[in-house]
Amino acid sequence: MSQTERLYWIDAQIRDRQYPNADAVCAFFGVSRRTAFADRDLLLQRLNAPLVYDRRRAGWVYTDDTFLLPFLAFTEPETAALRRSLRAAQEYLSGSDAQAVSVLLARLLPYLSAPLDPESIGGAIHFYDSIAAEPTLLEACRHAVRNRKRLHLHYRGAHRDEPTERIVRPYHLHNYRGEWHLIAWCELRNDFRQFFLGRVQTWDVLEPDRAFVRDGNFDIDAYLSKGLGLQHGTETVTIRARFTPYQARWIRERRYHSSQEIEEHSDGGLTLTLRVAGMEEARRWLLSYGEEVEVLEPAELREQIAAQAKKIQKIYGSVSECSPAALKCATL
Repeated sequence: MSQTERLYWIDAQIRDRQYPNADAVCAFFGVSRRTAFADRDLLLQRLNAPLVYDRRRAGWVYTDDTFLLPFLAFTEPETAALRRSLRAAQEYLSGSDAQAVSVLLARLLPYLSAPLDPESIGGAIHFYDSIAAEPTLLEACRHAVRNRKRLHLHYRGAHRDEPTERIVRPYHLHNYRGEWHLIAWCELRNDFRQFFLGRVQTWDVLEPDRAFVRDGNFDIDAYLSKGLGLQHGTETVTIRARFTPYQARWIRERRYHSSQEIEEHSDGGLTLTLRVAGMEEARRWLLSYGEEVEVLEPAELREQIAAQAKKIQKIYGSVSECSPAALKCATL
């Protein structure tokens, strides 16, 4: 029997008014008195149990019946994963949420085995800087998702200066690289859309008669998996891009999308194939590799990249006027 099982047994015996003691622990589990007293000390010193010895009944009792034994049935890998997850959440979430997680972590740490070498999540994992969302807006979105309430938004789109009015049916709040997005059915567009909370200018929760019925077939994980990143369209597009031998060494190290396929070439380069919904995010991603990648298909995306290359060349002048550093940019 593990120590965790003994602790739960002692706790149950106390609550059943059986008044367990070290001798009872030894008899039931076949352990030494030293082990039994070590269990008692753990209850007292680490779990803060209000445990005392009742001389009249010759056993242990609680002086406070409201005490609850915390959940202890964690394996070492489970405690390590939970500890990392909580510390990662502190780094990734907004200030108010991170504070709540910090309190939870402080309460759990006495019950989680400490690593020999404490990990620094901030140093081991790099998170994007969080773009703050108005706390009252976040709370309104959470309320609307939880209670199926429509939201009235004045929303400034990514490509427009003037805000538009939207009535939306909120389904999920999604934190993507430190940015809060509301995934909702837009009654104006008659489709699901992602609304970046940083572009919401004003909002109202429409109550109480504007509740909606969620589509039971909507799967948030399936929805998000369609795109290369967060933004995506409705139709799946096959994208093929050939990377140079130099860049290929990093491309083959990573998994960019669940659909990806890699075709190796004799010169050390490779062709990456992705099937994603929409091209906008893929276009920006491919442009970041400059002359190290050539888009093969679709033709529309290839033309967009070529047009972007011409604009870049116009900014930096003719090739003859470019410095060696700028030459790469001009020959994209």
